[in-house]
Amino acid sequence: MNQETMIKELESKFKLNAVPMEEWDSNRDNGIWIRDDICKESTGFYNYAEDSMNDDNILNKFMLKHGWYAQPYDAETIFFYEI
Repeated sequence: MNQETMIKELESKFKLNAVPMEEWDSNRDNGIWIRDDICKESTGFYNYAEDSMNDDNILNKFMLKHGWYAQPYDAETIFFYEI
C-alpha cells in the first residue's frame, strides 16, 4: 500500500492524525508521522514505543499486512515506514 493510501487508512480505520514525514522534517520524504496520541481505543491502546515491537497489536498487524512497520523516535513519537 502506498503512503498516500496508508495515511487515509490510518485516518479512517484508526482515527489517527497521520501525515507525510515531510511535516516532521522537510529533508525526509518517506514515511508517516503520527501527529497525535496513538494510545487510544481505536488502536488497541497502542503503548507508544513499547508496542512498536508488539506484533499482536491490532495496529501493527494492519501495518505489517500492508507492508509497513512502526519505529519509535522517542517514547511517544511513532513513525511508520514501508518494508
